[in-house]
Amino acid sequence: MKTATGRLLPPLPLIIPALISGLLLAVTFPTAGAWPVVFIALVPLLAALLVNRPGLRDSFKAGYLFGVFFFVCLLWWIARLIPSADVNVPGLMVPAVLLLALYYGAFAGVFALAVSAVTRFRRLAFVVAVAPLWLLVDMVRFRGALALPWGAPGYALSAVPALIQTAALTGVHGLTFVVVLVNALLAIAVVEKSPRTRVACVVLALTSVAGLWSYGRVAMKETFDVPGRAIRVALLQPNVDLEIKWKSEFRDSTFRLIDRLGDEAGATGADLVIFPETCAPIYIEAEPQYKNRLIALARRLQRPVYIGFLDYRYDGPGNSLNIYNSSAVIMPDGAMTKYDKIHLLQFGESLPMSTRLRWLRKIEFGQSNFEPGSRDNVLDAGVLSFTPLICFESVFPGLCRSGVRRGAQLFINITNDGWFADTPGPYQHAQMSIMRAVEFRRYLVRSANSGISWVVTPTGVVRERLGTFVPGMIVSDVVALDGQTVYARFGDRPLLAVGLILVLVAFVLSRRGERPQL
Repeated sequence: MKTATGRLLPPLPLIIPALISGLLLAVTFPTAGAWPVVFIALVPLLAALLVNRPGLRDSFKAGYLFGVFFFVCLLWWIARLIPSADVNVPGLMVPAVLLLALYYGAFAGVFALAVSAVTRFRRLAFVVAVAPLWLLVDMVRFRGALALPWGAPGYALSAVPALIQTAALTGVHGLTFVVVLVNALLAIAVVEKSPRTRVACVVLALTSVAGLWSYGRVAMKETFDVPGRAIRVALLQPNVDLEIKWKSEFRDSTFRLIDRLGDEAGATGADLVIFPETCAPIYIEAEPQYKNRLIALARRLQRPVYIGFLDYRYDGPGNSLNIYNSSAVIMPDGAMTKYDKIHLLQFGESLPMSTRLRWLRKIEFGQSNFEPGSRDNVLDAGVLSFTPLICFESVFPGLCRSGVRRGAQLFINITNDGWFADTPGPYQHAQMSIMRAVEFRRYLVRSANSGISWVVTPTGVVRERLGTFVPGMIVSDVVALDGQTVYARFGDRPLLAVGLILVLVAFVLSRRGERPQL
């Protein structure tokens, strides 16, 4: 009779490779940042599947074990949420990490199951199917109320601009496709007995990486030559202690800090002054004296100011109250154009489905119960138009694509990652924003309360940067860019079509045997 552990875990020969792959993939992301490992991270798991040829159930178990361990290693820092984050249930965050890993790990299980079903572990079918199957599973994982794009292998390459330029054609999914393909080729090279096949797989893997690099070097040179109108921006990083930020007795001192930083930014000659998410710790319409101070700042500087705050409106069902994580461009004439955060952080800013099932908001464990915004995600700052990305929104290319297609010339990411202290969280979050700049060939500027603030060029080069938990200011010239990349025009549809076709081809090959061989 099988034990309970035996029923839950895959066969022993698959357990260690799954765990090794999970750990290797995790260390390719910040702060470990061992990005070259991403090209071999999946090899232990894939090679073990090829050698052992498990059935569907055991394939799923192996993939699931890999996925759960990977996400625990990647997202452990969520358990370090600082006390001032106001999570009300003691000891909640450790189980939360485990639940996240159990849920998102299931996608890796589905991937491994699909590899088994489609390819039957036949070599040629395996090479054709593995990358598109990972791609298709990731596309599902990145969408919906529980979407969490963390952990896509393509993001690990963000540290090397020359390797990520194809994102302007395919988005981050295209980079993930190449990374997983290289892993599949090397897995076959490990298990294959034929020297000719082993050499062919290694050569194809190296050629794929070299192709990314070669194309990237050429694309970077061409992008640098694109003309545009230079705009000077000032990015503020006030580093306000989150223990005191929302306490009313510190509100006046916070606004004195905003005034001082704004005046310092204005003295640099900046055309646009940018403060981080909820830098003004108020409900903007409930406290007109502070709203007027922000308007007075823009008038005094005689330049637009972009800043984050909270807002509320009685625009829910039956004129019920809705609260928004909001921001606004304040013009020198006092005009204010707001933007409400559209994509909320699940469980932190709202419970999934709580917009439709409002009774869910009565469940209280510290979440904010914000309402997602529905406003246009392009703001006009006079000197240029930009797409605002509040915090978590920077990990969703669809928001940037929508903005670019509406005329956005710049991406502005404002955030407050101080909740996660000095862990990999803020670094992983910031790293993902680099890809948005390349995908759409726009400058991306990032203002974070406690870091990381930076300026990213349209080629993914981090030009200027402020680290975590230091106050400071970045003053930099960016270029207001127009035009649309291939990815901006077509999004994920071409790659999705290619992926589906390749999976179908692999399915046919697996049913026709091994000929022709690699």
